[in-house]
Amino acid sequence: MPTILLQLSYLVLLVWAVYSFVQDLKVSRKDWLVLLLHLAVAIISLNWLLDSLGYKL
Repeated sequence: MPTILLQLSYLVLLVWAVYSFVQDLKVSRKDWLVLLLHLAVAIISLNWLLDSLGYKL
């Protein structure tokens, strides 16, 4: 049961980070540090999610 909860948490974090990244791209004056932060969170959560499912990058 905890594994499923962790995987769902990674998925929610990934979706939030990608959504935030896309929304940040739409703004005319971009805050690059926030944009890079959302991209980094998306990459890390994707890595954790794939690792928990048994895939290696």
